[in-house]
Amino acid sequence: MISTIGTTTVQTTTAPNSLVMNPTSMLVEMKNFIPSSYTFETKIQKIKQELLTSNLDCTAQDETNEQYLYEMQDIIDHLPKLPEIQQQKLTIPEFDEIEVKPTDSVEIKKFIRKVNYEFLGFHCNHKVMDKDCDMLYKNISDLYKSEEFKTYDNFVSLVAKCVWEIRDKDSRGKVWNEQIRPAMFEMKRAIDALVVLAGKVSEYNAKMNPQCSKCKAAMRKYNYSVKEIERMRNDYADLKKEA
Repeated sequence: MISTIGTTTVQTTTAPNSLVMNPTSMLVEMKNFIPSSYTFETKIQKIKQELLTSNLDCTAQDETNEQYLYEMQDIIDHLPKLPEIQQQKLTIPEFDEIEVKPTDSVEIKKFIRKVNYEFLGFHCNHKVMDKDCDMLYKNISDLYKSEEFKTYDNFVSLVAKCVWEIRDKDSRGKVWNEQIRPAMFEMKRAIDALVVLAGKVSEYNAKMNPQCSKCKAAMRKYNYSVKEIERMRNDYADLKKEA
């Protein structure tokens, strides 16, 4: 399932209580909200999408211009990739009732009833951890408003404008003059910003994908109990055979 907040697309995965969002999508989602009258901005957004998906059309009439287009795509391809923002809310495990068989011994029946009593009423309080999970949209908003994200966005926009200029020059039979070509310091600044953003995403993910030690321990204990009941039944069956 797909949902949106502002201009950001968030995807619900098949896992229960799970959401995934690619931060890079925030650079191009705006295109859907730009009026058609803003032709230039619409074209830049489309070029940004092509660049970020490694799908830039690099064909040109002039061979030099074509090479420039390939270079622009190469610049974006060599930027570090941002990890996805992931949210996985905790689910309280539900345990199946273990059936008491007529052939079970008194000891086995007593043990099964004890296990059922403990696990059928199992409950765990995840309020504090759920609160961190519910910060998904705030975290996305904070990321989008950060200076690092603006630096990243500005750099991709600069490369997109270069692409537009190259295509414009090529359509008029001219060779691009590299007037606004991204400088090395601008690329380094964008890479530094992406490293900081990746750290923020990792920090958000750590809080929004918690682990509950109580629930994990309960699942281990239940699985052990099921195995133990099976062992007790086998031992009891062997004793009856010997008798």
